[in-house]
Amino acid sequence: MAVVRLSGASAWEIAAQVFTPWPDRPVSHRAYYGLIAQRDEGLALVFEGGRGFTGEPAVEFSVHGSLAAVRSVVDACLEAGARSAEPGEFTYRAFLNGKIDLIEAEGIRDAIEAKTERQLLQTKLLRSGGLSAQVREIVVALQKVLAAVEASVDFSEEIGDLDRDAAAIRLRDASAKLDSLLATARPGRILRQGLRIALVGRPNAGKSSLLNALAGIGRSIVTEVPGTTRDYIEETVELGGVPCVLIDTAGLREPNDPVEAEGVALTRRWVESADVVAYVYDASAGLNEDDAELLRQIDRELLMIANKTDLRPGFRAPDGHIAVSAKFALGLEAISRWCEAFSDSDLAATTPLVQGRHEPHLRRANEAVQSSLEALFASVPDDLVAVGLVAAIDELGRITGESADEDMVDRIFSDFCIGK
Repeated sequence: MAVVRLSGASAWEIAAQVFTPWPDRPVSHRAYYGLIAQRDEGLALVFEGGRGFTGEPAVEFSVHGSLAAVRSVVDACLEAGARSAEPGEFTYRAFLNGKIDLIEAEGIRDAIEAKTERQLLQTKLLRSGGLSAQVREIVVALQKVLAAVEASVDFSEEIGDLDRDAAAIRLRDASAKLDSLLATARPGRILRQGLRIALVGRPNAGKSSLLNALAGIGRSIVTEVPGTTRDYIEETVELGGVPCVLIDTAGLREPNDPVEAEGVALTRRWVESADVVAYVYDASAGLNEDDAELLRQIDRELLMIANKTDLRPGFRAPDGHIAVSAKFALGLEAISRWCEAFSDSDLAATTPLVQGRHEPHLRRANEAVQSSLEALFASVPDDLVAVGLVAAIDELGRITGESADEDMVDRIFSDFCIGK
């Protein structure tokens, strides 16, 4: 099945030309069965203004899902006076008509793009307004303080001075809530973009074999010759419910030729951009001074992986290390559990996570709140306390859309697909 949506002031008028028999008095949220575009039988689901997704009068035709069937309905609607929707236009109209805010719109986009179950669960929290409610709760608290400040400035003789201690309590509470939201930024980024893991180590430690084992495919070339990987190989996999971007890099050692030298240099750049460095070493040979020197150069979160345990029966990994055999796919579940714990991925099922777009606005809002807190106990007029409050409210409004400018809104909806 497929759905073709009409939305706008003329939606019912156009539907009446396309659908037979069109009711004399359509009832909102009722489905009618009939002939669509004189070619296919299907349903017409009717929405009156204010009661559908877009907030406008709308009709959704349910037809057979073949390309020919869908094309015939779309063509008939266009001939009757409709026009093709722009990418994301239905969601954009829902935003303009106050049916959703920008956070909820982003939840719809993320639902379309979701690749894992946790990503899908997270989109539900965004679409249901979980994050929006938290942001608005902070805004309301700041607005109450702002109202008290403005009243003390305009009507000081009638109501007296501002209760600075009470205002400070509210602002500290707002700041704590902003900190809590900001704490979800890292797991939110990992959930959407993936946990970037650079597989690093000396040549022939089994990095490529490990990538192949985790990905379940022969993505990297594996040989007994040290230094086989000259470039980098990237593969996206799901480990413990977490989308992970594995980067198989060239072995770190003194290069033997210019090509290998470039590969080693590239490895060092990948280390700098990774969330996690998985340092892979040969369990049968153990760690040596070369490994120790390489490890001293890594300043990222470190995951130590002892590979090739099949060559060393009875091997026990040092505390904090994970023992695996990439050749026989043994011990890989421990890597999945580590990724799940590091990413706080369980939060995605219960807690709305802020997105990359939200984070700078939250940080600036918190800085503005702190500025107002400082002004409360400084020898400055009350109206200077209001400056930070106004700025914080504006920043939070940019997240939900109340104070977002047109360019920001356009950037968000430019990522949508046609039909949404």
